[in-house]
Amino acid sequence: MSPLLEEAEAKPDGVKKPVFLTKAQREQLALQRRREEIAEQNRRAADRPSSEAASSSRDHDRSYFDPDRDRDRDYTRSSRDKDRERDRERRKRGRETEDGGKEQERVRSEKSADRAREKELEAIKEQYLGSKKPKKRVIKPSEKFRFSFDWENTENTSRDMNSLYQNPHEARLLFGRGLRAGMDRREQKKLAAKNEREIREDVQMKDGTEETPVEAAALRKKEEAADSYDAFDMRVDRHWSEKKLEEMTERDWRIFREDFNISYKGSKIPRPMRSWTESKLIPELLKAVDRAGYKTPSPIQMAAIPLGLQQRDVIGVAETGSGKTAAFVLPMLSYISRLPPMSEENAAEGPYAVVMAPTRELAQQIEDETVKFAHYLGIKVVSIVGGHSIEEQGLRFRQGCEVIIATPNRLIDCLERRYCVLNQCNYVVLDEADRMIDLGFEPQVVGVLEVMPSSNLKPENADEELDEKRIYRTTYMFSATMPTSVERLARKYLRNPHYPACYNG
Repeated sequence: MSPLLEEAEAKPDGVKKPVFLTKAQREQLALQRRREEIAEQNRRAADRPSSEAASSSRDHDRSYFDPDRDRDRDYTRSSRDKDRERDRERRKRGRETEDGGKEQERVRSEKSADRAREKELEAIKEQYLGSKKPKKRVIKPSEKFRFSFDWENTENTSRDMNSLYQNPHEARLLFGRGLRAGMDRREQKKLAAKNEREIREDVQMKDGTEETPVEAAALRKKEEAADSYDAFDMRVDRHWSEKKLEEMTERDWRIFREDFNISYKGSKIPRPMRSWTESKLIPELLKAVDRAGYKTPSPIQMAAIPLGLQQRDVIGVAETGSGKTAAFVLPMLSYISRLPPMSEENAAEGPYAVVMAPTRELAQQIEDETVKFAHYLGIKVVSIVGGHSIEEQGLRFRQGCEVIIATPNRLIDCLERRYCVLNQCNYVVLDEADRMIDLGFEPQVVGVLEVMPSSNLKPENADEELDEKRIYRTTYMFSATMPTSVERLARKYLRNPHYPACYNG
């Protein structure tokens, strides 16, 4: 074998050819190399004891003759050992860090592979099974920039992800009788007993305990009590219409106002009247009301008449045909009945009350109503409207009257021509004030209000009590709406007005 190799090596580089060895030849070469390695190791092992003995004898001689040298060598050796140990620990930590990084990288790669596999599966399912895509609502071009008040189902954030809040139960109130007002008491007690049983069963299931007979009997008794009506449940409160005036509570008055759509604005508002007998009108007026066939008062009459009887300034908001004529005529007649009767001495000072209406037809209608209610009082009523001779109307006025019903234009004409004066007029009514303003009668209305006496004005302080025996200037305004012009007029000529409002429906 070796001659072949020697022959191959002896050839020049240009003519070298590869030598192909058989398997047996390769095994023989490997065994030969192995025998040579073993022989080399044995030779080194034989030489090592002699060299160690010689070095140990040299070290002994040095330590005997130079002990400091041994100490320095030991210190140097220990420091080298420490450095070597430190390097070993550093390499170990580096290997651990490297191994940890490799492990994290392996986990990260596995996760990314899983995600890629899931995406691939989803794509295959979508390809062969199809997917339901949510349909987007088509927005018209006209609605593109319009504000949308509707919420999409995907925008609902009210559902909590926590399962504890997905199935809430009603908590028992810890004050009062433990029940909510306005709801069936029996249903509330049954629901509370059911929730208590469910909570008890959950606790027993978690703790592994069983219900004792005493607890079962107590719970059964509580459920039976919840399923039955007690004495408080059987208590039936009477309706406000069945109660006397002194038995009415705040809740009854609130229900009463809600039933008739009555609302107020102002301070120290008296209670509305429920019937004519509770209105505090004088007997003559009650008799006239009964004669006119008015069985029950209308909502605006319930709200406005008590205010008028207390000489309060009123701005009533009510629709046409709601009975507002009687709402201001009856308090006006009650006010006039307390004044001295009209005679030749005081007739020259003018009437006690003035009613202004925007049209002649409405003024005549108010005159008919006033005459009907003043039947038992002997109060004279005069209407001053256009279409009739102003001289004849002035003659009727000079004969004496307590009430004048006029349109603004004709009344201001009579005042300018000295057919009438308003020296003792302390009660003025503006019916359909918004319509008068719309028709352009605001200067005439202001002119009439300016000539009225201002000596009996109410105090500006709203908290100050009014003397019932004293005569105050009272202003009534009725309007279907409240435009700015009417509010401006009210702020100038009314003192602390009240705003009763009644709407049909």
